[in-house]
Amino acid sequence: MGTIAIYRNVRIVIFPRDHGPPHVHAIGPDAEAVFNIGNLELVRCKGFDSQAVAKIRQFLETRKTELLEAWNEIHGKEKN
Repeated sequence: MGTIAIYRNVRIVIFPRDHGPPHVHAIGPDAEAVFNIGNLELVRCKGFDSQAVAKIRQFLETRKTELLEAWNEIHGKEKN
């Protein structure tokens, strides 16, 4: 599936052959962060400042149900 949503210049991505738990990659021009979908915990971050992380997290919060549905569609529930 790949890109699930776009927030400003950041693509929100779920990779098809990725591992659990359910998570998304937020990919910007020179930055990347990974957030767990369930609790929106920041797993890792390179290049985004804390303000950008907070704004991305807010955006993800508004789409949380959609993101989990996309994860389950791509991976099934066995990788949750």
